[in-house]
Amino acid sequence: MHWQVKVKQGGKTVDVYYYDPKKYQLEMRGCKLWNRPNKAKQVFEAGVHDVSGWVRCEEVMLRKSFYPRLPVDNLEKLFYNPLRDPYWRRESDDNEFIWDFTEYSTLLTDGKQVYILEEREVSDDYAAIDCA
Repeated sequence: MHWQVKVKQGGKTVDVYYYDPKKYQLEMRGCKLWNRPNKAKQVFEAGVHDVSGWVRCEEVMLRKSFYPRLPVDNLEKLFYNPLRDPYWRRESDDNEFIWDFTEYSTLLTDGKQVYILEEREVSDDYAAIDCA
């Protein structure tokens, strides 16, 4: 397994990179959890792996030797595996909520896991709209 990082301009992919999660930690800023729910449900029901979810972010920083890894001991873990559950989940909510399309200031990988480093601050003027 490797982390795939796609660089996009507009809707077009201009570069694709792969990083070994054992060697690199990804620090992602300006993040949103994406899911294609219909595709994820197909994966869940068929038990056949296919890409149906990802993290979209404004910026990715690689941590290796020059930028040392950050500890994740006290960070909350995010889960996404459509073979087991077709939605993004958070460690603390016992699968009570669906976290698809939620936004975060900073997410961090450690191995094959994704953690919340910094929640997105929401002002009083912010409105969340669910487009189903």
